[in-house]
Amino acid sequence: MTALRRWYSPTGLRPGDHACWTYADAAAFCTTVVPFLDEGRRRGERLLLVGGSPATVSETVSSLPGRAELLASGQLEVRAAQEVYGSGREWDPVAQVRHFRAEVEAALDRGHHGLRVAADVSVLARAGSESLRQLHVFEGLADELADNAPLTGMCLYEASLGDDVLGPLTVLHPIQHQGDREPLGHLSGRGPRLALHGDLDLSLAGHVFPALVDLAGGAGGEVTLDLGDLDFLDVAGARMLTEAVRRLAEDGVDLRLVGPRRAVARCLELFDLLDGQVSA
Repeated sequence: MTALRRWYSPTGLRPGDHACWTYADAAAFCTTVVPFLDEGRRRGERLLLVGGSPATVSETVSSLPGRAELLASGQLEVRAAQEVYGSGREWDPVAQVRHFRAEVEAALDRGHHGLRVAADVSVLARAGSESLRQLHVFEGLADELADNAPLTGMCLYEASLGDDVLGPLTVLHPIQHQGDREPLGHLSGRGPRLALHGDLDLSLAGHVFPALVDLAGGAGGEVTLDLGDLDFLDVAGARMLTEAVRRLAEDGVDLRLVGPRRAVARCLELFDLLDGQVSA
């Protein structure tokens, strides 16, 4: 699992990293994507860029060193977001991650050292509440894929989406760049086993809540939320966890909070949330 950190520059990533980057406009998108892809070129990775229209995406990489040769050899592939995701109103996050896994395997078969993907996912975040819920699931699955395959992933989102949309999406990435916001926490895992890392306080609770409910909600039955890597929890965070437990119970999901450190456990005890062994 990649450690939680802020991402100051769109370089310095390696296989296993799953990062989120928000951008203000087309120029900022270009200045982010090109060095990220160029780093992959120098590492011998296969490169995939997803975003915008075909013409716009092609223009984005016009300054990438060796662009023509990379395209001709197939080391670089450029796709429009609609080609990959459709309209965003009906799409399957499990199938999408399966597709990216196949792309990783194809890259290795062709002799590359892995797959490096820069994907603008804004179209899915704009496609309505159901698409956004599926996007939370997708980011959780993509995080797991990056942790188990030679994949370096950068998910790009337009800053104009706003904090209510970007906050939950950001916490689903261990490597984060959302303007000047310092990364506090990361929600990882899928299905029956999830984990919280970092700090969970008033500023983050409202962002973690929808991501947690959406990731746990599709599992059914019992879901474990491991708090062993949670360094800090305040009353607002504990109240959010209480509400998540209640909301999920209405949907037939039993969310169990396990493994907290002693300081976190003391806060959980105030809300009768402690369920499992306390870590040292």
